[in-house]
Amino acid sequence: MSAGILAARFSPERLAARLPRPGSWRPYPAVRDRAAWDDVPAATRDHLLGQTARILAGPWPMLTATDYGRFSRDGDRQAYERPYFARRTRLAAAVLAAALAGPTRERIDEVIDGVWLLCEETSWCLPAADLLARRARQPLPDPAQPCVDLFAAETAALLAHTDLLAGDLIESYAPVARRRLRDEVRARVLGPYRDSDQWWWLGLRKKDLNNWTPWIHANLLATSLLLDDRPQDILVTAERAVGALDRYLDAVADDGGCDEGISYWWRAGASLFECLQTLACACGEDYGVYEIGKIRAIARYPVIAHIGGPWHVNFADGSPKPHGSVPHLLYRFGAAIGDQEVAQHARALRGDQAAAADLIAGANGSVARTLSAMFDPQWAASPPREFPLPAQAWLAATGVLTARSRAGSVAGLFLAAKAGHNAESHNHNDVGSFIVAQDGRPLLIDVGVGVYTRQTFGPERYQLWTMQSSWHNVPEVDGVPQAPGRGYAARRVQGLLSPDAAELSLDLAGAYPPEAGIRSWRRTIRLDRARAGDGKILLDDAWDIDHSPERTVVYLIAAREPLLVAPGRLVIPADDDDLAIDYPQADFDAGLEERPVDDPRLAATWGASVYRIALAARHPGRRGTLHLEIAAAGG
Repeated sequence: MSAGILAARFSPERLAARLPRPGSWRPYPAVRDRAAWDDVPAATRDHLLGQTARILAGPWPMLTATDYGRFSRDGDRQAYERPYFARRTRLAAAVLAAALAGPTRERIDEVIDGVWLLCEETSWCLPAADLLARRARQPLPDPAQPCVDLFAAETAALLAHTDLLAGDLIESYAPVARRRLRDEVRARVLGPYRDSDQWWWLGLRKKDLNNWTPWIHANLLATSLLLDDRPQDILVTAERAVGALDRYLDAVADDGGCDEGISYWWRAGASLFECLQTLACACGEDYGVYEIGKIRAIARYPVIAHIGGPWHVNFADGSPKPHGSVPHLLYRFGAAIGDQEVAQHARALRGDQAAAADLIAGANGSVARTLSAMFDPQWAASPPREFPLPAQAWLAATGVLTARSRAGSVAGLFLAAKAGHNAESHNHNDVGSFIVAQDGRPLLIDVGVGVYTRQTFGPERYQLWTMQSSWHNVPEVDGVPQAPGRGYAARRVQGLLSPDAAELSLDLAGAYPPEAGIRSWRRTIRLDRARAGDGKILLDDAWDIDHSPERTVVYLIAAREPLLVAPGRLVIPADDDDLAIDYPQADFDAGLEERPVDDPRLAATWGASVYRIALAARHPGRRGTLHLEIAAAGG
């Protein structure tokens, strides 16, 4: 069997020859290196110290067995996850406060308290991710069966970086705390990782890998380099990581698209870059890894998926305003592959903030990411930039098209449309759906995903309204929605790009179960720049059904309440120029349904309600067509 694209570069022989000796890899200075910490830019120092002061003002959070068991009992994730993440954020804040403000005894005591509390936890897994406890049908974790999930690996990396920065100070005050830190990380994470092939995210059995593979390995690689005390252990970790990352890359589309959604890119593509960066740093050479076409394409996805300002294309479980983005990582990724547009986009994401502006809390927290930005003088000195806003892109393998009225500007129309299938990672049943923004603000939308519960990733996922095709911009016949599964997919897909237009055409019929009776449903959606003003988006549907349907409807989901301003014309209000939808009033009725939004995650984006337009055929038949024109109301 030939080596994977990464194993061909980071071969076992090269790793054995080039990986550093245990304890010699120190990517960031210790707290006692006051000269290095005094050089942190004042704006960054002041901003982070303000954050750490707020975080450290409260008590250490309590974790209880009852809250852990809530996931098993009633599906609630937040009761345990909120204090779990708050505890880790507090330890990261304590370490950074000691580093930035100086290591007083009081500050080091805070660090020791955090280390001790984490070591006292029965499990570092989240209840939703403890596969071993779920397999045993137990509501609580078994300390004799440690499970390596995303946040066990994150916890290990947090402790490893705590040891890197403050380990000698911890040892001077409480030697047993430092020894226990190291022992617990090896016993709970590094040892189980190396000793077992049962972890699905290794890709040895499961082939459709996702963000878990690079996210976990970004933490494991650094943790092993920082804490393992035997060269063979470091080597085995690196070899296993390279193999798993190769299998992950096999699962990623050649066009670099992230079918999990833009939010997950920051723990998929960005974490892949962290893995490559760690390997290259540890070996002193990248061996040409950034010349690989697929890796270069992965780096470009955030640029392609950007609508304008904070808004992004959010198919699947992505948020239209992603949390946890780390501009510095994207900047370094762009620099590594020599793509100035990627680096420009990253600098624009940062805006006028300090170089390491945020000690990111919650599930997106990572002290290593904060440190990386803090000690990058090139990033600190990089001047403000505007978003590049490319005119268009077609990701043929992922099945996503994006286009805007003109390159370099959010003014006018933006279109994102998708083909794909209904077993994508973090899937929604949304084959053929699309997003339309006006002047950088989405108005025909993908609602996204709410607060995660047990149901989100369980067998009842598609009972959640946000997952159903009935709440995406797709058709429906006789109340039969799209079905989940790899076989429910777009057919005869074609994306076309030209200076005047961007167009996606596909047959949606394959996304529906047989009871829908759809023989074909040809959809073409086109951003036509040649039209006057900012152009128009033209949607053409043509269908063939194997029976005489009682109801044929095309749904459109709106961020704001649409107004019927004239026969055949709907208008969605916008901050500046409203968005008009012209439809054939003689053949279709336009119904409107308000959907109250009671989920806090969705409400933070869309407000109190979203709205569903139902364009229902007045005389539904076996065959039919629909033509829509979408443009600025004043255009």
